[in-house]
Amino acid sequence: MKKIIIIGLLLSLTLFGCCKLTDPDKNNKTWTFMWYLDGDEVSMQQDFIAAFYNIIAAEVGSNDEVNIIIQFDRYPHMDDFGGWEIAHRFYYTSGMEPIHANAIADWGDGQGGREVNMADPETLQSFITWSAANYPADHYALMLADHGYGWQGMMIDETSDGDFMTVKGVVSALQGSGVHFDLLALNACVMQMIEVMHELRNVSIDIVVGSENVGTTWPLTEILQTITDDPPITAANLGKEICDFYYDIHAADTTITLSTIKLDKIPAVEDALADFCNTILDSVAFEVIQPKAQVIMDAIEDAVLYKVSGEVWEDAGGLSIYWPPTEQAYMPSMFFYCYIDEIISFAADNPWRLFLYVYYNFSVYPNIIPAEIYHIYQDLSFFDDDKIDLYDFCKRIVEYEEP
Repeated sequence: MKKIIIIGLLLSLTLFGCCKLTDPDKNNKTWTFMWYLDGDEVSMQQDFIAAFYNIIAAEVGSNDEVNIIIQFDRYPHMDDFGGWEIAHRFYYTSGMEPIHANAIADWGDGQGGREVNMADPETLQSFITWSAANYPADHYALMLADHGYGWQGMMIDETSDGDFMTVKGVVSALQGSGVHFDLLALNACVMQMIEVMHELRNVSIDIVVGSENVGTTWPLTEILQTITDDPPITAANLGKEICDFYYDIHAADTTITLSTIKLDKIPAVEDALADFCNTILDSVAFEVIQPKAQVIMDAIEDAVLYKVSGEVWEDAGGLSIYWPPTEQAYMPSMFFYCYIDEIISFAADNPWRLFLYVYYNFSVYPNIIPAEIYHIYQDLSFFDDDKIDLYDFCKRIVEYEEP
């Protein structure tokens, strides 16, 4: 019997690590919300520090139903909260200051805070698996917070030689964790793209919240208050609340966008887009293309659960796509060399890339793409210079009238 008990203890240590838990209650709570804050760059660290001051003042944090778990990596030369310059993990409670003394002392390997590369997928996966093992819940939400570059990726670690995490790297970490995410919050610029959603298709995720445009600070305090005040809240409703709070705190910003997407509805958008592109490439009349664009619009309306935007983007549908302008009348080099399967799977899995290739090379492929498409493109607005709102593009096709 003693041998069985010892083996059981060893097995437990193997599965869950030897970490000292801040919260000894291992019974499942309703939510565990993980925050992965890459503050290893000056402007992002400033944003996160400001957010912590607001959260502390609001006295909001983990409670009997909700775990708030944070990994925060910092950049040198900022004195707030003791000025530490490494990554710390916190089981965040009401009024807690993110200082060294309040950090979790053991990450399951005998040591606590350390310098890490936040752009390394293994670092992200380690944080997720550790959080889920030590703070289990019925539902999991994850926020990834740093600079974002759409289909190219997100997360830059300035103290790790400027390392950068691709979208494929994000997917590797999420899949490797084995955790089902009720909600994934992409707190970074221009991440709400069909290319990103396509890459996430094989990850167990219900809801994705993010911005089509270059973003601004998120309402972190209000998000925590919502989930801790109302633990039964669904991921879908939490996504809606995040959008509304974002809009409320940036009401004067006319360029904001934020949307909540049901990830399992994205394949229908992709199928409709593929049919649209293939139809165009068959060199058909514009009138044949218009109903294909309407199908895309219908699929986007089904996939985008909720959205908010400033007046500049009042027609934004909640999902963008890559379509860079030509470079001195030539095909963009970024498109040709980087918009490829090795970096983003959508480029190979959907005929959108082929459509763009033919579009740029109209002299080689004359009379394939109708002139109306070229006229419509000239009137489009761009997110971050090279992304368009997919719904707006399709709507312009459906409603197009000869000038």
